[in-house]
Amino acid sequence: MFTGPGAVFLSADSMLSVSRALDERKESPTLVVVTSALQLALVVLVWLLVLIPAAIAALTILTVKTVRALLRRPAVSSPPIEEDKS
Repeated sequence: MFTGPGAVFLSADSMLSVSRALDERKESPTLVVVTSALQLALVVLVWLLVLIPAAIAALTILTVKTVRALLRRPAVSSPPIEEDKS
């Protein structure tokens, strides 16, 4: 147990009264909803901040590979047309 300067010791009675006060405290339903919505928005924002750059990097690599493959491929030419000699 911490016994240094600033240590706070609570008796069993005072801990029970604090516990009862917390149990009896009513939470505003509106505050709960707003807090939950803000937490969800924060999670979505963090995921987007992580996923959008990764998606852009993946699309860039895919585009570069596709363009390189198209530039390396020789041009497709049609076979010469032979005239009918009949």
